[in-house]
Parts: sequence; structure tokens; C-alpha cells
Amino acid sequence: MRTSNFKILVVAFLVIIQSCNSNVIKPIDIKPFPDKNIPEYNFNWNVNKLKDTIVSMFNIDNQVRDPILNSVFYFTTKGGDTASGQRMPITFEPETIKDSLFSKDYFSKPNTANDIYLHDFGICWFSKVYFLNNKPLEYRAEFIIKLVKINDDSTRISIVSENPRVINGTLSGMGPCGGHIARETSVEATSIEEYSLLLFIAHKLGVNSLPALKLPD
Repeated sequence: MRTSNFKILVVAFLVIIQSCNSNVIKPIDIKPFPDKNIPEYNFNWNVNKLKDTIVSMFNIDNQVRDPILNSVFYFTTKGGDTASGQRMPITFEPETIKDSLFSKDYFSKPNTANDIYLHDFGICWFSKVYFLNNKPLEYRAEFIIKLVKINDDSTRISIVSENPRVINGTLSGMGPCGGHIARETSVEATSIEEYSLLLFIAHKLGVNSLPALKLPD
């Protein structure tokens, strides 16, 4: 009798789990984007001076006024890329090894002392590459600005994404899933966000020779 009751509980649990995950994994449409941006550039700056300068330029006023950042990093109050809601810019918070809060795990890795970690407290923006039913998916990631000393007066900057992901449906149902929880799907970095950040830095430093931002057709 006990064995029979246990089997019933197991079956019931599996049914609940299935209900939590039913119809939530939806196929993502990926816009063709073969000619990616290259988010890397050599600046004629000392690495330490450049690092301090970049940290200082990531203030709210600089970011919300930048047309390149505003064209990529935003959300609307009603959701959806073409919604009639108010357009809200997204800004990033820079952290270094000296003042790491959300980036402690990252700066515990080797060869990160010169890096700058950017996060936006988990706010999503609309992807220009990943879609579902012809609507852009919400996308988010953290970013690493890597500074590598070439010589005393030259530094290579490259920008990489950390854990890029999209919101692809929800987990819903009764039992352990509770109500509705956004389901995150890991995706490949697009190069759009990374290069936008590089262009922002370059323009603030007075370097206007970088190619324009490339986007999918």
C-alpha cells in the first residue's frame, strides 16, 4: 500500500513539473547577421589613465544623452519594440577590482585587474537579433571592458559579454513553480551591444575613426 501511494505521489509530482514547463520553450527566430562588428580597438592612452577615464565617463548624464547607446539600450513602459509607451534609456554601472559589488566572482579570476565590469541591475532591453513571433525578445547581459597594455602610451580595449540571455516565455503552473517566472535562454553575443559600448568610449575620447555600427538587415 505504501509503495502504491509513493508511486502515485511520484506521478503527481511529474505531472506538476510537466505543467510548469509546458509550452514555455518557444523557438527563437534569429536574424541573419553574418558581418559582425569587431568590438576591439587600440587607443593611444596609458592603461591606468584610460581605465580611470572610462570609469568616470559612465555616469548617468553621459549615457542618457548618447545617441548610440540610446538606440540599443532602452525599454518602453508598455513593452514591445514598437509599443506606444514611453521610451526609457538603460544605463550601466561600472565596477573595478577595487570597488566590486556585483562583480566579485568575476574579479576573483586571474588577469582581471585592469578590467571594468558593467551591469545594469538586471534590466532588459530589446534585442535586434533575437525575435519571437516577429517581436524582439527581451535581452540582457553584463559586459567586460578588457584593457591590455601594449606599451606605456597605448592600450588595447576589447569588450565582451558575460552570460547573454533572452527572456523566452515563462515558467508557470501550480506546485514548486508557483506563479509566473521569466524563463531565460542563453544565447550567443550579438556584437551590437559590445560595439555600441566601444563607440561610446571612442567618441568620448575624441576618436571618431571607428566604422559605423552594423545591424542585421
